[in-house]
Amino acid sequence: MIELIFDSNDQLNLPEGMRKELSEPLGLLLTEEPTKQLLKKIEEEKPPLVVMIGDYCTQDVIDHGYVPDLAIIDGKNLRELFPEVMIPNAKIIKAKNPPAVISKESWVQISKIISDILANKASKSNLPIILSISGEEDLLVLPVVLEAPEGAFIIYGQPHEGIVLINVTANVKFKFKKLIERMKVE
Repeated sequence: MIELIFDSNDQLNLPEGMRKELSEPLGLLLTEEPTKQLLKKIEEEKPPLVVMIGDYCTQDVIDHGYVPDLAIIDGKNLRELFPEVMIPNAKIIKAKNPPAVISKESWVQISKIISDILANKASKSNLPIILSISGEEDLLVLPVVLEAPEGAFIIYGQPHEGIVLINVTANVKFKFKKLIERMKVE
């Protein structure tokens, strides 16, 4: 699927006309004690994969005693430097992803990481992974949803509002595929 999207190009660029649309929550917005709500939903539904995107919300769930399967971070919160997110025993993988872009490099890493996590979970040898992005991780929610299995929880922060929880379904994947198709290939 990655090759079909990128063809011979190395990145998808966010069109100006999609910026406002993608700044709105792409899933369920949790606002009242969002981290506690999120952790309760994880406990109840036991998703096959939990991916956190963003430094602040990742650190917040860690501070509440939960470690996601995959954390995608860029060392910033609201474009300001953020203290390094630490997850004991986590494997750290690096990728480049410029602002307002989805790079082929980051998508390939996401695809491989998710595949590895799911294989390792089956063999009970699962360690958390941090994908450390040089650039910006905001748009990576799109490829994560497309690569994640149904039932996975994809979580990111909604600035000054709360946490967005995307429960991956076939319908959600279809919606996200349509968003990706609207991004320019350059």
